[in-house]
Amino acid sequence: MNLWEVIVNRQEDIISATIEHIQISLIALLIAIVISIPTGLALTRFPRFAAPVIGFTSLFQTIPSLALLGFMIPLLGIGMVPAIVALTVYALLPILRNTYTGIMNVPKPIKEAGVGMGMTSLQVMFRVELPLALSVIMAGIRTATVMVIGVATLASLVGAGGLGDLIFRGISTVNMELILAGTIPAAVLAIVFDFVLARMEKAVTPRGVKPRERGRSKVVRRIELILGAAFVIAFVAALIVRASPSGADTIAVGGKNFTEQDILVHMMASLIEEKTDLRVKRSPYLGGSQVTHSALLNGDIDIYPEYTGTAWTAVLNEKPIRGKPEVTYEAVKTAYEKQFNATWLKPIGFNNTYTLAMRREHAEQLGISTFSELAEKSPNFVLGATHEFLERPDGYQGLKKMYGMNFRETRGLEPGLTYGAVREGTTDVNDAFSTDGRIPAFKLQVLIDDKHFFPPYYAAPVIRMDTLKAHPEVEEVLNLLAGKIDDKTMSLLNARVDLEGQEARDVAEDWLKKAGLLQGD
Repeated sequence: MNLWEVIVNRQEDIISATIEHIQISLIALLIAIVISIPTGLALTRFPRFAAPVIGFTSLFQTIPSLALLGFMIPLLGIGMVPAIVALTVYALLPILRNTYTGIMNVPKPIKEAGVGMGMTSLQVMFRVELPLALSVIMAGIRTATVMVIGVATLASLVGAGGLGDLIFRGISTVNMELILAGTIPAAVLAIVFDFVLARMEKAVTPRGVKPRERGRSKVVRRIELILGAAFVIAFVAALIVRASPSGADTIAVGGKNFTEQDILVHMMASLIEEKTDLRVKRSPYLGGSQVTHSALLNGDIDIYPEYTGTAWTAVLNEKPIRGKPEVTYEAVKTAYEKQFNATWLKPIGFNNTYTLAMRREHAEQLGISTFSELAEKSPNFVLGATHEFLERPDGYQGLKKMYGMNFRETRGLEPGLTYGAVREGTTDVNDAFSTDGRIPAFKLQVLIDDKHFFPPYYAAPVIRMDTLKAHPEVEEVLNLLAGKIDDKTMSLLNARVDLEGQEARDVAEDWLKKAGLLQGD
C-alpha cells in the first residue's frame, strides 16, 4: 500500500489526529503566552529577578520531553491535560526570554522621551516599549510554536492523541507510509502556523517600526489580524467542544500500544456499539501497562483488555502463581475489586504469554531450545526487548534472578521492532508474545520456559465497577467474547495487521461478523 492509498483510506483518522494536534498545541501555546509575556514585562521593571526567573525556566528545557510527560502521569493522569501542561512548560522559555530581551533593548533615549512627555511607567511600557519590541516577542512565539508542534507528537504516549498516534502505530508495525501520514501533516502544521504568526506580526506592528510593504493597505493589515485571531479562536472553541464531557451514555474503551490490544479494543468497542445504545470512544495505543492501568483508575477510560499474568505481577506486584490459570484469574479479579474498584469479565480464551525467541537457524546452530540453555550463552548475545519488559518483575528482571541471564547488551525497542531486529540480526534474542503472527512469518524459534517462569497471560476485559453499575448491559455484551478466540486465531488476526498491513478495526469487525456477533454489510 503506497502513501496515497494510506492517506485516502485513513483520511478520517488523519483529520481527527490533526485537529487534536492543533488543539493540544494551541492551548499550550496560549497558556504559555498568558504566563510568559506578563512575567517578562514585570521582570523589566524588576531586573534583579530576571536572571534567576529566566534561569529557572530554562531548567525545564534540560528535561527530556519524554521524561517530562512521564512525570505528569502520576500527577495528572493521562490525556490532554498532562500533555498540555508539559507542552506549556516547554513553550515558556523562548517567549519569556524574548519578551524581556525585546523590552530591555528598546533604546534608552526613546524611553526617556516618553517620560519627558509625561507618560507613566506603564504608559511607556504599552505605548512605546511594547510596540517597538513586538517583532522580538513574536519571534519568540513563533519559535515556541514550531517547538510545541514538534514535541506534541509525543503526546500520544500519554493518551492525548494527535499525529503522534499515527507515527507510533507506524513504528510499531514498521509501516513507513503510516509514519509519513503522521509526519507530513505535523511538518505542514509547523509551516502554516509560522506563516500565520508572521502575517499577524506584520499586521499588528505599528507603522514606522518596520518599512511598509508596497500595496499593503491598512484594511489588508486588519483583515490579516482578524483572520489570524479567528483561526486561533476557532480551534480553541473546537477544543472546548471536544473536551466537554460526552455524557453518561458514552463508554471509553482503551488499550495498550501494540497490535493485539488495538484489535481487542475495536472488537469490544464495535460490540458495544452494535448491541447497546451507548456511544463509544476508542482510545487504542495509550501506552504501556501502567499508563493504561492509570487511565482506568483515573476514569479516562472505562474498559481495557488486560492479561492475568501482567495484572498479578506487574500491577499488583505479586509473585507468579503456579498451577491452573483459573487460580490467577480469580486472584486478580478479587484484588482488582478490593483495591481498584474494577472487575474482570470472562476471559476471551487465548493465553498470550511472554516468551523469548531467536532466529530458528541461529538457535539450531547453537543448540539452544530452552531458557536455561540460552542463559548459559547469554553473555555473548544482545537482547532486544520493549522498555517495559526490561523493567518488569515478570520480565527481564525476573529472568535474571531465576535463570541467571546476563546478556552482553540490552536494547529497548518499540514492540513492533523487536521481531524485525532479530530477523535482521541486529539483536540475537527478543521478548515475544506467543500469539504474534510474526514468529512463524519471520522464521523465529520460541524457546522453552523450562522452569515455568512466566505465569499464564489470559486476556479479559477489565471494567470500572461504577461503569458496570451504570451500564450493566455491557457485561453481557462483552461476555459474548468469552472463550471465543484461541491462541492460533489471535495469532492469525495479529498477522493480518502486522504482516498484511490491514487496519486493526477492519480485522476486528471482520472476525466479529464471521463469529456472528456483528451484522454484515
